[in-house]
Amino acid sequence: MTSLLDLDIRTGPGLWIADILAIAALAGLVVRRPARRWMRVAGLGALAGLIIGLAVVFVVQDLLDVFNSPISVLSRTWIYAASAACGLAVASLWTTRGWRRAVAVFAVPWFLVTAALGVNAGFGLEPTIGDLIGVETQPALLVPPLVQRTSSEPDSTIPLADRWTPPATLPASRTGRIVIPSTASDFSARDAVVWLPPAALVDDPPDLPVVVMMMGQPGSPSVDIIGDVLDEFAARHSGLAPIVVSVDQLGGSDTNNPLCIDGYQGDARTYVSIDVPAFIRSTFNVQDAREAWTVAGFSNGGICALTLGALFPETFGNIIDVSGELQPDLGSVGETIDTGFDGDSAAYNRAKPTSILATHRYTDTWAIFASGSFDEPYLGASRTLVKAASAAGMTTSLEISSGTSHGGATLEYGLNHAFETLYPRLGLST
Repeated sequence: MTSLLDLDIRTGPGLWIADILAIAALAGLVVRRPARRWMRVAGLGALAGLIIGLAVVFVVQDLLDVFNSPISVLSRTWIYAASAACGLAVASLWTTRGWRRAVAVFAVPWFLVTAALGVNAGFGLEPTIGDLIGVETQPALLVPPLVQRTSSEPDSTIPLADRWTPPATLPASRTGRIVIPSTASDFSARDAVVWLPPAALVDDPPDLPVVVMMMGQPGSPSVDIIGDVLDEFAARHSGLAPIVVSVDQLGGSDTNNPLCIDGYQGDARTYVSIDVPAFIRSTFNVQDAREAWTVAGFSNGGICALTLGALFPETFGNIIDVSGELQPDLGSVGETIDTGFDGDSAAYNRAKPTSILATHRYTDTWAIFASGSFDEPYLGASRTLVKAASAAGMTTSLEISSGTSHGGATLEYGLNHAFETLYPRLGLST
């Protein structure tokens, strides 16, 4: 069962199998001796299905923006094609018998599944079946032992890259889930997922920088993309990379959105800013300096990363905000104020990153923003936020990924550029 849940559905065999079965089902319905009546029925069925698909996308996405996220042309194409194919399959139910009718019954749900996989592959954020349906398949993390440091440790003012001597053979990076208890907060979080670089797994590991990562909403803790990015950085830098801890800022469910505050869905802010750093310091061999700590996020995680970095600069010296939201958002301003802030519009305004940045000054915080060129409204939000962060004294940059939207390609691009910038500051390159 675990191997099936781990099947790659972005570009791997899971997606290929689904596509092949869908094409075979479509061929079984379409390929037959020419029959004028059948062609009319099939054409009308496909047209009706396409019209329904167009209407659903228009209402759900363009009119109501239910998912609060842009949808790419590729994703729309998957939905429209599946809708037309389903229309054709339904029409076949009334005009065929025997095995073709059985194929039509199978084809309708399978076309929908294939479209869902295609849309998911377009977003590129859920790489396996388990990720897509929310079933955790990561093993528990085998945590390396803590190293007791002494006063004779090397001078920490020297970059780690200059004092690091890797062993002849480096281990591979390690990934696993771990429970981070809510000690100071009232918050029900799902297990975190940790990525440990090769340098963290040697016999006498150095203290390493840290990245606290948060994914979007809906979403769950994941190091699939950031782990792939940092595997490449570690390969180029003798196994050196930050320890990544991807945490649950949503509170136990993909559908929750605590707005990165201590409020109506628990103490999300206290959990990520107090409980998570305290647990990391007591569990892993990490550096203490704020310059070595980065808070990062995508979409909903992006606004949370910027908010926490702005409110707790003594903890986080660096911020990575990839396609983060402009302000707390539960669908509309009115709904957000009423539900998230108990009707207190002043509290809502204070929680906006732009408001936080406007009331603080920063002398040594680096904030790296990224978005896709097709990622509106998030690209516009990134442009606004980078100006606000720069005006507040942060060292900032904005990277725009050409031709990408709100998904994994944009996140990968943003993280690559962020770590190119941060590696020297983290002491991992010179």
